[in-house]
Amino acid sequence: MIRALCLMFVLALPLVSVVSCNVAPKADDRESFVVEAREGLKHFESKVPGLKDQIKNSAGYAVFPGAGQWGIIFTGGSFGRGAVFNARGEQLGWAAVNNFNVGLQLGGQGKKILIVFANADVLTQFQKGLLTGSVQGMAVAGDSAANGTAPFQNGLALYVGAEKGLMAGGMIGMENFRYRALGKENEDPK
Repeated sequence: MIRALCLMFVLALPLVSVVSCNVAPKADDRESFVVEAREGLKHFESKVPGLKDQIKNSAGYAVFPGAGQWGIIFTGGSFGRGAVFNARGEQLGWAAVNNFNVGLQLGGQGKKILIVFANADVLTQFQKGLLTGSVQGMAVAGDSAANGTAPFQNGLALYVGAEKGLMAGGMIGMENFRYRALGKENEDPK
């Protein structure tokens, strides 16, 4: 059993490294990715009462329509790509999450992630990669999030929609996000 788990870990590392290389999807996939991100937003809006108003009164949001989470024994992490929009739904750029953590865990799952930015200062900090710390997210499962919108923590509201899998959790380290503006997808980070 341990040998099989170690093999899974070794096989998972290249996948995480490949995913973490580029913030934006390949040029040919960008249009369909934005459609997928917009569908991800609709998923959250249909399940969280008051979310449309929260977004309307925010600086913008980031949607990660198919983020993955994995864990093998004492290591794990999250990875995925997202699209960043202003409150009017106009795309500003791309984002990627690549988060490694430590703790006893086993399994993997797909999830949707929505981050709402309370104001322009927080959005700008996200775009510059200056956010630190972690944000606890509200799980959106079943038919609805009965309690309504998630509260802002350090200027962010986080929603996590779990799909099928063995792991659960709604905390994300903000220093693990990267951003690229539209038209600057291929530039090296500063």
